[in-house]
Amino acid sequence: NEWNNKSAAITGLSREEVLGRNLVHDFITKEYQVSVKEVLDNALQGRETANFEFPLYTKDQRRVDVLLNATTRRDLYGFVVGVLGVGQDITERKQVEIEKTRVAQELQTFIDTANAPIFGIDANGLVNEWNNKAAEITGFSKEEVLGKDLVHAYITEEFRASVKQVLDKALSGMETANFEFPLFTKNERRVEVLLNATTRRDVTGAIVGVIGVGQDITERKHAEEEKARVALELQTFIDTANAPIFGIDAKGLVDEWNNKAAAITGFSREEVLGKDLVEVYISADFRESVNQVLQNALHGQETANFEFPLYTKDQRRVEVLLNATTRRDVSGNVVGVLGVGQDITERKQVEVEKARVAQELRTFIDTANAPIFGIDANGLVNEWNNKAAAITGFDRNEVLGKNLVQDFITTEYQVSVSEVLDNALQGRETANFEFPLYTKDQRRVEVLFNATTRRDVCGDVVGVLGVGQDITERKQVEVEKTRVAQELQTFIDTANAPIFGIDANGLVNEWNNKAAAITGFSREEVLGRNLVQDFITKEYQVSVKEVLDNALQGREAANFEFPLYTKDQRRVEVLLNATTRRDVSGFVVGVLGVGQDITERKQVEVEKTRVAQELQTFIDTANAPI
Repeated sequence: NEWNNKSAAITGLSREEVLGRNLVHDFITKEYQVSVKEVLDNALQGRETANFEFPLYTKDQRRVDVLLNATTRRDLYGFVVGVLGVGQDITERKQVEIEKTRVAQELQTFIDTANAPIFGIDANGLVNEWNNKAAEITGFSKEEVLGKDLVHAYITEEFRASVKQVLDKALSGMETANFEFPLFTKNERRVEVLLNATTRRDVTGAIVGVIGVGQDITERKHAEEEKARVALELQTFIDTANAPIFGIDAKGLVDEWNNKAAAITGFSREEVLGKDLVEVYISADFRESVNQVLQNALHGQETANFEFPLYTKDQRRVEVLLNATTRRDVSGNVVGVLGVGQDITERKQVEVEKARVAQELRTFIDTANAPIFGIDANGLVNEWNNKAAAITGFDRNEVLGKNLVQDFITTEYQVSVSEVLDNALQGRETANFEFPLYTKDQRRVEVLFNATTRRDVCGDVVGVLGVGQDITERKQVEVEKTRVAQELQTFIDTANAPIFGIDANGLVNEWNNKAAAITGFSREEVLGRNLVQDFITKEYQVSVKEVLDNALQGREAANFEFPLYTKDQRRVEVLLNATTRRDVSGFVVGVLGVGQDITERKQVEVEKTRVAQELQTFIDTANAPI
């Protein structure tokens, strides 16, 4: 019996269309009819309702959310005659609330699943956020840390003051970026963290805490330390190299001057740094040509084997053979020239050594690129770097969009390579997988491969990134090593001389066929036994042990004679060469003994001595003058 203009505007139903019709039955959806009727019935009994929410569908079936106050309507005698409903269209407010809830949920999901450790503290420094990555890195679950004092419970004593200062500043509105500190995990492992501390505010702008977004930079710190070590090693190499090495910056001013350069020229490092190399230290007749070489190198055109004279502090002329190498920063920009020289005044032939040092230095400085390729979720190539092109002979344009496995992997490896890539597409990454890749000219290249899952910003897998190493030469070296080792073992086993070996403890670890044939002891009977104690007679144990101990200390012995008793107690005279055995690092690991069976030779010598003695006796006692 009432329907104002706003009701008509919101619902699309005019006053004439609704007057006299049942409100609940005709205009409320079935699932809300009972609750709306209950509110109206209560109001008809004098029990009014405020802020009741329900949906109302318009003439064109659009949903409108309504916040209703149901007021009892009375006549002038106070009798209930109906209900007056005053509503608010809260559709937009409901949508805003839903959006706020969605955004809050999305933000919470982002925090929880972010690939960076994120934590939060309240105004009292107690943890109120701890995402999955923070839990993974530290080993402490969200349940274990919530409500705990972050600084006191999880920061080591020497860093508590500095971390607390950063957090207190953020609680005062002064945010901090890129603050480094160590965090110790549940199992006492040190994790290096790079932290951004951001002030957290409520809807009124009041500060309620701090959100910390970190990065686990443990590996990066290790890499930086390794870079520093390599840089120091390189600087040490430059300083102590047996060749003069100097460097200039982009303006031609000296910024490297090693010990050898100082020794040859008589100018110390302190005297030359910052000086113009050409103008100060090159004679006038060579300035133009030396300057041209250095300028070329500053433009990327390197020069090898350039000869020029350099005058020392005492005006002595030194002939120098120079390699001018372009020096670049990590971005590939030219920052100077590194000159590796040789003093060829007395020895022109030192050119060979100069080339080796220059090449070694160049190799040391240059960064070797690894072949890198990528595939999308369908296995089609979408990344192919220069090194991959160089190794395979296929340029980027030839491979993009092609199926990596079907088009570039040989049939017998397609299943295994496909399995590795499929695993990576499912998030199971693989390291150090070996397979052969055939180049454009059908040359076999052995590749050591790491398959890494590639994800988009939402964390969805979009492909695989493969980083490889060309290990063809290494594989060939391994094959050759195996062949040489087998050949050496065959030589030892089949040599026509008895050969035995002992380890550092004097236990037998080599026993060739000839040793077995002479002694009657098979290889299986002697391996692991003490050579001196078990196979040398007591009267020779001391002298034989001394020879072997000397060899274990690097003092080898040749032509040492001693008797060896066979399995059947037959005496065999042996002439021994004891050679120190070393591993690939040069450490002594045992002794290799190469012998000769001189039993017959000794018997001949004894017989010769006997005959000579007999002849001498015959001569001395003969009954005739001799």
